[in-house]
Amino acid sequence: MRAVFVVPAAGMAALLLLSSCSLQPRPEGMIEGRPTFERFEVAGRIAVRYDGDGHSGSLRWRHADGLDRLELYAPTGTVYARLSRGPDGASMEMSDGKRYHEADAETLSRSVLGWELPLEQLRYWVFARPAPGTAPTLFELGAEGRPTRIEQDGWRVSYLAYSTVGADLLPARLDLENGGLRVRLIVTRWRDPGEGAP
Repeated sequence: MRAVFVVPAAGMAALLLLSSCSLQPRPEGMIEGRPTFERFEVAGRIAVRYDGDGHSGSLRWRHADGLDRLELYAPTGTVYARLSRGPDGASMEMSDGKRYHEADAETLSRSVLGWELPLEQLRYWVFARPAPGTAPTLFELGAEGRPTRIEQDGWRVSYLAYSTVGADLLPARLDLENGGLRVRLIVTRWRDPGEGAP
């Protein structure tokens, strides 16, 4: 039986995902080193649906030393967008060579891609914990005590599966929903990138 907690307070941990998968751990070997929300690299597949439009492909995201570098790939394996974020804001380079700049990644992704990528909150959500700031309005745990859903800042984050290596446990499949936008992320590799900026 699943335990559900609805707590309008801080100090909760969770992440999002909506699908028909179980929450069973995936085989070992998907986590390299000890990634944390302050320094990590993830690779995997992404699918986006918004207002009848969609995108599917893969991504690689590296966060280290307060900097982000995220690459989105087409199904053919070619890079179609590179997003970088740092103290001076966010920039994106498209496959046709065009470059765009905004104050933050959320505004930039909306204006260029047509859908919002909540990069600031996502770096916490992918570690099954709420982002700092606004307290989550919903926190849900499964039978094994793992987060299965969080609602925060207008987003619903649902967990579908986890990866385990030894004592480490990290999300492997998650869905993010906000209004008509749905983003599905399947992480195929977690990695500690070590020293150095993205």
